[in-house]
Amino acid sequence: MKAIVLRKHGNPGVLSFKKIANPKPKKGHVIVKVSCCAVNHLDIWVRKGIPGKKITFPHILGCDICGSLKQGFGNFRKGAKVVVYPVLENPDPLLPSTMIGGFSNYNGGYAELIQVPKSNIVKKPNWFSDIEACALNVSYLTVWNMLEKCQCQKGDWILIWGANGGVGSAAILFAKAMQLKVIAVTSNAKKISKSKKIGADVVIDRNKSNVVTQVLKHTKKQGVNAVIDHVGAKTWPLSIQVLKEGGRLVVCGQTSGPKAIVDVPTVYSKELEILGTYMGTKSQLIKMHKFMRTKKIRPIIDSIFSLRDASFAHKRMESNNHFGKIVLKM
Repeated sequence: MKAIVLRKHGNPGVLSFKKIANPKPKKGHVIVKVSCCAVNHLDIWVRKGIPGKKITFPHILGCDICGSLKQGFGNFRKGAKVVVYPVLENPDPLLPSTMIGGFSNYNGGYAELIQVPKSNIVKKPNWFSDIEACALNVSYLTVWNMLEKCQCQKGDWILIWGANGGVGSAAILFAKAMQLKVIAVTSNAKKISKSKKIGADVVIDRNKSNVVTQVLKHTKKQGVNAVIDHVGAKTWPLSIQVLKEGGRLVVCGQTSGPKAIVDVPTVYSKELEILGTYMGTKSQLIKMHKFMRTKKIRPIIDSIFSLRDASFAHKRMESNNHFGKIVLKM
C-alpha cells in the first residue's frame, strides 16, 4: 500500500510518500480501506515531537478517518462505509487515553489501509460525503463534548478562540444551532468575514482590538457564560478575565504553548470552573451525527490534498491561513 511514513521528527519535509507492506489484521481487528483522512494539530505535534512523548519509528499519522471495510463482521458487511472512532482504550484508568495515529505507536490513516480495533468502527452517516464524515471524528466531536460541559442555555454568551480552525469553526456552527450568542476571535478580514457568514454574532480581530475590552462592550460588562479555548498559554489569562461569575473555561488544546499563567484569586472569587476535554465518547459521536442531520449542519472544509501532498497540507495548517478542516484524499 501507499502511505505517508514518518521516520523522524522534524518539519513537513520529513513526511515521506512510500510504498509499504499491507497491514495484517490481528484478532479483534479489521482492515479499513481509507477513503480520506483529515489533518489535525495532533498530527503536527507528533511530527514535530514533544519532550517526554515518545513514539516508535517508522510511524503513520492520522486519526480522522473515513473508509470502507475490507471484510465484514457482526452487523457490518464487507465494503460497508465506516468512520473510525479514534480513541484507543487504555487498560489503566489513571493514564490518559491515546489516539490512533497519535503518540500511541498505533499507525493512523495517512495510508491506503489501516488496521483498526473492531470496537472503534462506526457506521458512516449516509447524509455526509466521505470528505465531510472524516472531518468530524476529532475536532467536531471534541467541540460537541466541550459544549455539553459548558451547560449553556439559550441566549447565553460564549467566546470562541481561533475561529478559523476545525475546532473554532465547528464551535460556531454548533453554538448557533444551540441558540447561543457567539463572540468569535480570529485575525484578518477574510477570516472575520467567514466567521460572520457561518453565524458568529460578533467577531473580534485579535491583531487590531483588545479582546477583553470588546467582549465586555458587547456583553454590557457582564462577561461571557463560557469560553471554548484550544489555544492555551496565550489565551488562558484573557479567558479568565472575560468570564462572568460561575462561568466555565472549557479547554482542549495548547497550540500556543502548554503552560499558562492563571490568576487564582479571580478563579475562586468568581467561582469559575476550568474543564478539560479530550475528544468524546463513541456514543457522543453518534449523537452528534444525528444532531447535525436534524440541524442541517455540514462541516466546513478548507482544502483537499492528495495523500502524496501531505507535507503541503501540514504547511497549510501551520500557516494559520486555513478556515475549517484540511483533508487528505487517497
